[in-house]
Amino acid sequence: MTPRRRENFRRLLKPRHIAFIGGRYAIIAINEARRRGFDGEMFAVNPTRNDLVGVACVASIEDLPVAPDAVYLAIPADNVVDALRSLALIDAGGVVCFSAGFKEAGNNQKEKDLVNATGDMALIGPNCYGIINYIDNSALWSFEHGGWSPGYGAAIITQSGMFSSDITMSQRSLPLAYMVSAGNQAVLGPEDFLEFFADDPAVRAIGLHLEGLQNISKFELAALKALSKGKPVVVLKTGSSTIGSELTVSHTGSLSGSAELYEAFFQRIGIISVTNPSQLLETLKLLCIVGAPKGKRLAGFTCSGGGATMLADQAEKIDLVFPVVDPKQENDLSALLPDIATVSNPLDYTTPIWGQAEMTYPVFAKAISAIEADTAVLVQDYPAAEIDSSKVFYRADATAFAEATTEKGLPAIICSTLPENMDLETRQLLIEKGVAPMQGIHETLNAIKDSANWKQARSHILSEKPEYLLRAVPSSEKRVLPESDGKEWLKSNGFNVPEGKIVSAQQLGEAAIVVGYPVALKNDQSSVGTQN
Repeated sequence: MTPRRRENFRRLLKPRHIAFIGGRYAIIAINEARRRGFDGEMFAVNPTRNDLVGVACVASIEDLPVAPDAVYLAIPADNVVDALRSLALIDAGGVVCFSAGFKEAGNNQKEKDLVNATGDMALIGPNCYGIINYIDNSALWSFEHGGWSPGYGAAIITQSGMFSSDITMSQRSLPLAYMVSAGNQAVLGPEDFLEFFADDPAVRAIGLHLEGLQNISKFELAALKALSKGKPVVVLKTGSSTIGSELTVSHTGSLSGSAELYEAFFQRIGIISVTNPSQLLETLKLLCIVGAPKGKRLAGFTCSGGGATMLADQAEKIDLVFPVVDPKQENDLSALLPDIATVSNPLDYTTPIWGQAEMTYPVFAKAISAIEADTAVLVQDYPAAEIDSSKVFYRADATAFAEATTEKGLPAIICSTLPENMDLETRQLLIEKGVAPMQGIHETLNAIKDSANWKQARSHILSEKPEYLLRAVPSSEKRVLPESDGKEWLKSNGFNVPEGKIVSAQQLGEAAIVVGYPVALKNDQSSVGTQN
């Protein structure tokens, strides 16, 4: 983003006033701004109505009383370019363009005209749901939305409007800072949002749903900036199948690209790649609430032998480690457990002491002291609302676990075996206590593994400082070059090419000395090539 557009995006994100242009969908957006709690000025532009759900209308953009910081634009596509020109002339800040019918519908020229008309404004879309600011309570959004924030959280950018809406409605208690539905990304793309949110102190992690990238080099720079600032980026890349790739082009006009290339790219720049929506949300939740663990060693607790086995089995498959209990402290731990319990890690502390905090707290505290771990995990599946008389016992153990881990300074997770077996009230309580309420054993352990790998990769990438990827070099000439000419072309365009010489067989020994050992030899019918 240019400095001017960056400032206009800040106005769009944290507006003092919003102008809603359109009819039916503008009404929805007004209601969603109110739902979010926006308390700034609101204006409406509609030449045929007196008001939109209580917001007084003016007939044209030129009649607005101020240059709005933010604009929600939902009018026919044929009228969008003229509206943007008018908004740019009055120095509006940014625009959410809900209108569709541009590149995604094959109208490339219309989208180019839209870009030119936007000028220095920050524009999200077209063909998008918009943006929600959970920190400052503003929304330019095209659909009913949910989501919450404790004052920090994840910034999520998606290339699917409905998926972004689904995330806001999820029953996961993921802390949110911002939500962006990017649409066609005609003006602002994922790399722009990524670069901006990397600077925001309220953002603890960044989630991306990508169908394709349009500017690889800018995205790389933005991702490395986020890495340097300690902001983990988690990506769900879709569109890898043949059908999915075709749908991506028709949906946003983006090219999906090779799955293998994207995975290699993400690994190079320290991005966590996940394969399904639940894993995206659970990984972001872990990172936002307790941060990335420094290693892969776990202390596991259950009140079920089956739960302990599930933890151990999945951990072994993904290279997580449950260190053994320190033999010097094994007797002390055993004395705190019922006779039917076996000292182990994961530890099944068994039902005779279940729900009795005065007995489970010493077990948690002693076990954490006796195990060299980077993270502590307690498995708990809470009862359904209509049969929750036992919830008090689960809560007692959860509180004891939270106190023990806090005293030891150990990141703490309580996870349910089945994702749905943790109610909203419990999730919120655990977050208040600094414990990550994770849903699903596999999702939990995968999130720990990926987050620990990210921390290790970050250290390596920042210390090694690999060279940036080279920009694509356009060429209208298509012909096969001899190897030596091809290498010269690569050199001229900034690629690192090993030293080499083309010589006859008689000159081979002398050339090898000049190039420097060790050398590789390639022979063809007319000459001998050697390179270091």
